[in-house]
Amino acid sequence: MAQGGLLESVMDALGNKATSTIHARVSPLLQLVHYYEQLGYSCFPLTEHLVYEYMKNSLHKAPSFHRSLLLAISFASFHFGLDGAKTVLASGRIKGCAQKHYAEKRKLTQRPPLTVEQVMALEQIVLDQGRTDIDRIGAGFYLTLVYGRLRYSDAQQVSQLTLDMPNAEQGFLEGVAGRTKTSVSLERKCRFLPIAIPTLSLSDQPWIPVRMELREKHFGAARGDERMPLLPNPAAGNTWSKMPLGVSAGSQWLRALLNGVAHNSSVPLGTHSCKATLLSWAAKWAMPHGPRRILGYHSEGRDKSLLTYSRDGMAGPLRLLCKMLQDVKAGRFLPDSTRSGRFPGDLMDEEANLDDARSDASSSSSDGSENESEIDPEPEEAAIKEIVGKWDPGLENLDDEGICFARHKISRCIHVMQDEAGNLFKCGRRMGTAYVTLEEKPAFMHPLCNICFR
Repeated sequence: MAQGGLLESVMDALGNKATSTIHARVSPLLQLVHYYEQLGYSCFPLTEHLVYEYMKNSLHKAPSFHRSLLLAISFASFHFGLDGAKTVLASGRIKGCAQKHYAEKRKLTQRPPLTVEQVMALEQIVLDQGRTDIDRIGAGFYLTLVYGRLRYSDAQQVSQLTLDMPNAEQGFLEGVAGRTKTSVSLERKCRFLPIAIPTLSLSDQPWIPVRMELREKHFGAARGDERMPLLPNPAAGNTWSKMPLGVSAGSQWLRALLNGVAHNSSVPLGTHSCKATLLSWAAKWAMPHGPRRILGYHSEGRDKSLLTYSRDGMAGPLRLLCKMLQDVKAGRFLPDSTRSGRFPGDLMDEEANLDDARSDASSSSSDGSENESEIDPEPEEAAIKEIVGKWDPGLENLDDEGICFARHKISRCIHVMQDEAGNLFKCGRRMGTAYVTLEEKPAFMHPLCNICFR
């Protein structure tokens, strides 16, 4: 009674999974298969002793690799009923080996929030007509993350932006985000997440109207917002591609824009610093848990019906957020000060102290955001080359002589050279130190630039 072939069945089983998730899950399994094929064995169906031996012989790998392997086996067991997976996952020595190896992972260091001075510096970049439009658009994007309490990846999904600003003192920039990290259930993946950003700024002049004018100048009217990410990748000749800028490059750009501005933390800034800024200030301001949770686009399970019938559950928390920003602007609240000096001339009550302690001790559900550090892709790519075999997008002329390919060192994205000089890609990006030229056509064409291979 089966319909279709094996490939169609696999595609249906993974129908609602992101390609990045599939790639992350299959990578440890490919390396396991590659290891035993080099020894002349087949590791399928999985057996407990073969997986344990592989883990003991892979102690040189990253501390999180063993745990990733177990997650991959669990993923394959849940979606495909992988033979032998239950025995492997139930093994005490395998779980203990993975936990012992994971314990060697460096301790979690969260990205620090931006200071008031850094937020004001970004606002001044947007308002400074002497700066390049590229820097002004970049600074405007990071301010959107700050005031919108958005993750970097979620902000790249924002569209349908409309400005509701009756006067220079108040207003909101509103839009919707498509597929976000909090869209974990099937129902949420089919909904837009409403986004609301107050136009109230720490500087005397609001930055949002200027940012909207710059976006319209470079990317067209509001209708074009739906076809452009909020921060595209800059291309040659002060132009923009239609690909979103990667998170690693985004972190470097943020640090470059704030270079020279005082920073009170030994941990470098990252894109997650932007989302944490106002939420961290709100905790220090003693805002209740409920409004802070909604401002961060989270909700408890029992709040589902409440938010559904509220139609605008963000209204109350936004009023509190604007009140906090007014206190920061007026100097009544100093979020960058020490615990005893955040409210000049005023003693914090016991509730504020208790709220601070809870905030400092709580764990964040966004700890698993995309890692911005460099990884070693060589073992994974070697396993892909041996196990998966050749694959290309099925486009014509890829085998023609004279075509040169280049790969980004971090993202591993493959590009096609525009000319023989090798200075420019077909997508408009320039060849730089972040890329390496490939001596031959790669056997496995993934990940690839959608514009170069259009």
